[in-house]
Amino acid sequence: MIRFRVVERTGRFPADALAALLDLDAHTAVIPFTRVRHDGRELREGTEFVARTAVGPVGFDDRMRVEQWLPPVEGRVGRVLISKRGRPLGGRIEILVRPDGRGSVVEWRQELTVLGLPGLLGRPAAAVAAAAYGSVIRRLLACPST
Repeated sequence: MIRFRVVERTGRFPADALAALLDLDAHTAVIPFTRVRHDGRELREGTEFVARTAVGPVGFDDRMRVEQWLPPVEGRVGRVLISKRGRPLGGRIEILVRPDGRGSVVEWRQELTVLGLPGLLGRPAAAVAAAAYGSVIRRLLACPST
């Protein structure tokens, strides 16, 4: 299993930061070779969606489900828990958003199982995943507000 954590500060207020991170159309725009399919409605507990990553005909589906949705409100950290429910990827994503001065701090924690990845490669794979996800998170937070 791969485990990693990314922490980013942003000038966005917590609710806006969370909305930017979970804008599935923005994920399609900023993640190379990936298209996110969803029903177009706002995310909430129970929402399922699929991120298809492919180059030409070769690819895989990353099926996900929102398990918990607690938006940030005064005095409470926002928390979203998403399960990865397919093959070849499994695991979970936990997103925490808390106020910080004139913006917020985002913490993205992820556990990822990759079919066929030997345990010995877990630590190097976690470093690569953290760098890649960190880049995506920064790009999502930089997208204009919707």
